[in-house]
Amino acid sequence: METNEQVQREHYQEAERILVKVIEEVEGMKDGNLKEIEQKIYKGVLELGRTLLQCRINHCQEKELGKQVGECGHERYLVDYRTKQILTIMGKIEFKRAYYHCHQEKESEKEEQKRSCPGRAPADQVWGIDQRRTTPGVQEAISYLCARLTFEEAAETFSRFLPLQMTAKQAQNLMEPVGKALAEQEENKLKALFEQATHKHTSEQEQQELHSLGSIERLYIEMDGIMERLRRGTVDMETHEQARKGDVYREIKVGVAFEAERGRERSELAPDVWIDTPKPGSQRYVARRTAKGDFNQLLYGLACQSGLSQAKQVVVLGDGAPWIWKQAAEQFPGAVQIVDLYHASEHVWRVAHAVFGKETAAADAWAKDACDLLVHGKIEELVTAIAALPPIAPPPGQRKSIPQQAIGYFTTNAERMRYPAFRAQGMHVGSGIAEAACKTVVATRLKRSAMRWTPEGLDALLPLRTAVLNRTYDAFWDQQPRLVA
Repeated sequence: METNEQVQREHYQEAERILVKVIEEVEGMKDGNLKEIEQKIYKGVLELGRTLLQCRINHCQEKELGKQVGECGHERYLVDYRTKQILTIMGKIEFKRAYYHCHQEKESEKEEQKRSCPGRAPADQVWGIDQRRTTPGVQEAISYLCARLTFEEAAETFSRFLPLQMTAKQAQNLMEPVGKALAEQEENKLKALFEQATHKHTSEQEQQELHSLGSIERLYIEMDGIMERLRRGTVDMETHEQARKGDVYREIKVGVAFEAERGRERSELAPDVWIDTPKPGSQRYVARRTAKGDFNQLLYGLACQSGLSQAKQVVVLGDGAPWIWKQAAEQFPGAVQIVDLYHASEHVWRVAHAVFGKETAAADAWAKDACDLLVHGKIEELVTAIAALPPIAPPPGQRKSIPQQAIGYFTTNAERMRYPAFRAQGMHVGSGIAEAACKTVVATRLKRSAMRWTPEGLDALLPLRTAVLNRTYDAFWDQQPRLVA
C-alpha cells in the first residue's frame, strides 16, 4: 500500500515532468516567433502552478487533523475520501480530502435526523474553503476588475487571461463581500480615529512622530454630489416618484483630498504667483450614498490619512451648497473656504438669462460685466447690480425670483468669493477636481448606459472602487489570507 510520502513524491515528479517538457518544447521552437514562445511558456507555467498547488493542498496528513468532533458534541468518524474542485487563478484543481460523519445511537431514525449534524471535511476549514470552491486569489483578482470595469467586462477580462471561466453574476457575487468588508474596515478605522481624538493631549512620542513625517504647506479638501440611478422599489419613494414610471435617482457624496504643490500656471490676478496643483500621487477619494449617512466622518478620516495634522493650511472648496460649508465648519474649523468660481459664474449667467432671455446681446453684455465684478471679488457691487435689475416673477412653484435667489446666494457666500485674495496666495479657486472626482469615482464606473443599482450594490462597490483608486486595495488583501465571505 502506498504511503502519503510516496504519493506526494509522485505528484512532485509530475510537476518536474511538466517543467522539463516546457523547457524542451521552448528550446525546440524556431527563432523569431516570440508570440508562440510566450504562449507556450505562459500555459506551461499555469499548468505547473496547478500541479504544484494541487500537490501542496493534498498533502494533508490525517494524523495532523486529530480527533474530530461534530457540532452535536459527538465524535466524527471517517466515511471516505471525496474530491472537490477548487477554482484558482491558475485554473481548476482537485482536492481529495477526508470526509466525516457523526455516528450516534438514537432511539429512532427521526430522532437521529434531528440530532445529527451534517458531514464535514475538516481540511476544507484548514484551507478556508468550507462550503466554497473559490480561492482568495480569484476573489482578489475579480474584485479588482469589478472596481474598474462592468461586471460583464470584468468576467470577460478575467476569463481571457486566466484559465477559468467566469460569469458576470459570479463576479458580482465574489465582489460584494469584499466591498462590505472594506466598508467595515473604513468604519473601524473611523471609530479608532475618533476614540483617539477624544484624548485632550497628544503624547510627546506622538508629537515626535508627527514632526518626523514633515509638514504640508497646503492641504485641499473638495466635495460634491452626483445623482445615481437606482432600481425602482429598492428605496422609499416620494409621492411624485410613485406617480410616474421608471427608476429613481439618489445622491452620492464624493470627497477628494490632496496635497498642493506649485503648478505651471500663473495667476491672472497676481502674475507673480504660481497657482497650486495637486501633488502627483496625493489625491485620495471617498464616496458614500447620501442616505446612508456618515459621509462627514469618512471625509474627515480621509483628510487625516492625507496629512491633516501636518498641514500648515487647509483649503475647502465647493459649489456653494450649504451642506458643504456646514461640514467644513464642523470638521475643518479654521480652514479657508472658497466657492468654486465656475459655479458662481453660472449663477450670474442664470440671472442674465432669466431677466434678458437666453442668447441675447443684453444678457451677454450684462453677464460679462457682472462676472468681471465676481472675478475681482467685488461681491457687494455684484449684489447691487443684481438688485437694480427689472423685477421678474418667480419660477413656477417657487417663492423668490431668480435674481432674488442669487442675491441670497452671493450675500451668504461673499467671504468665500474673495478671489483676488485667494489668488494672491497661489490658491486655485475652481472645484474642477471635485467634479473630476465625481466622474472618476462614480460616473466612469457606475453611470454607464442602462446601469441601474440597488442600495446594497452601491454600498459594496463604492468602498471597493475608492480602495483601488487610493491604492489601499493591496494592503487590505495583505491582511486577508482567506476568502472574504
